Amino acid sequence: MSEEETKPVEAVKETKPVEAVTGEEVKGEEQAGEKPKAETYDGVVSGKYQWDKHGPGKKDADVDMAGEAITKYAWSDGKTTVSVYVELPGLDDIPEDKISVTSGQQEASLTIEAIGNPPKKRSLSLRGLSDEIDGAKFTKKTGKNTVVLKLAKKEEKSWWQLLEKSSGGGGDDDDEGGMGSMEF
Repeated sequence: MSEEETKPVEAVKETKPVEAVTGEEVKGEEQAGEKPKAETYDGVVSGKYQWDKHGPGKKDADVDMAGEAITKYAWSDGKTTVSVYVELPGLDDIPEDKISVTSGQQEASLTIEAIGNPPKKRSLSLRGLSDEIDGAKFTKKTGKNTVVLKLAKKEEKSWWQLLEKSSGGGGDDDDEGGMGSMEF
């Protein structure tokens, strides 16, 4: 073997004066203390549809509905009463004396004095009922976080819609019903 091959290789360490450090190296040092930026990809549009949970301006839909008006409810038609079902988290914890009902000939409302955290007054207002009522009362379904508003019908007839303004379910303009006079 030759002398050149057996010689150990010495590492050469190059030192630079501070003035000679490039701007790129300083930039790298400054970024070390900053938070990492989100990954971006070429050819991908960002903007309207940012699906991360915790992004700015993101809200839970139910939190958004936490205002005073109750807009989520269901209803069913009985022989002598129409039942309106209201389900809210924490309703089981509200005493019955904190829930009130008022009614007129074609309107009814249910008010809960304080529910949620922080406690807020919530109310369901039904104006323009499709038929007249004689009064209203409520029953509480403990264990289901539900209150049922019972509207006493003035006349024993079917209600096809709860409010005059709402559309009926599956109405048909044809007198014949069904598919009408469609020919195949």
